[in-house]
Amino acid sequence: MADYFRFMKLYWTELIHVSFDKLIVDPVRVEVFRGPRKYDVLERVSPPVVPSDRETIIVQAQTLEVPGDRTYIELVARTKEATGNRQYCEDQIDRVVANISAQLSPNLFAQEMWRGWLGDHQRFMGGFWLMRSQGIEFEAAKLQNALRAFQRAIESSVELNPRFTLMAKLFSRALSTPPGEERFLWLWTVLEVFPMKDTSNIQPISDYLANVLARPAKEVKEQLMIGKLFGARCALVHDGKLPCEGQDLAGALNLLEAIDLTVLRSLGGLPYSGELDTSFTEPYQG
Repeated sequence: MADYFRFMKLYWTELIHVSFDKLIVDPVRVEVFRGPRKYDVLERVSPPVVPSDRETIIVQAQTLEVPGDRTYIELVARTKEATGNRQYCEDQIDRVVANISAQLSPNLFAQEMWRGWLGDHQRFMGGFWLMRSQGIEFEAAKLQNALRAFQRAIESSVELNPRFTLMAKLFSRALSTPPGEERFLWLWTVLEVFPMKDTSNIQPISDYLANVLARPAKEVKEQLMIGKLFGARCALVHDGKLPCEGQDLAGALNLLEAIDLTVLRSLGGLPYSGELDTSFTEPYQG
């Protein structure tokens, strides 16, 4: 086992009570145990987005301790090569979670305690997404007035008010989800709630943005790659794989986030602030 890198997902459950038991579904080992237990890990000590104007400590070696007198389900996937294999390990564990849920109950996995690479005193491995951004000025009084005006604009529409609640929930979930399939899906689904209300046709997205951007709908659809983003969504949902990775995925996520922001700002009565301008001078080619 020392030659392998190990990735773990740890769950807490009170539905089963055993002192120790394990099984193997290669490359995943499943162990049910009673705490306490300690793990050597690299823990993030900064948020995923850090200021671009100063150095920041991102991770530190730490000891993860889980309390005693509780039952845990530990799922560990092993791999010979860790670089680039976090998604592989997570996928393999998720397959086993789904398998056990189908065999026993999904209630066993209601509370995830931790996920990440395991280490030892000689070797640590981490995998974290990171982005740098300019600092944000926070003026409470000014922001409070703006928030109230935004809220009044949303609440003035009996039809859009409940839709905005769902859009906000999906958008908020996307922001706290690491880049990948889930983030893509949450960001796209915001647009299915609105502007794609009452239809599965994507044309309302281009039409709505055309009005906000004061550009022809055809140009908006082409330059913002609305059709291609929808195709990626369909491939993910129907074929089980998102057809973009690496920089292409980053570009798609950034574009979707900017589109969502433009729509959300418009619904709240805010003027267009240029989130999508670069798409018309440097179109996304993902």
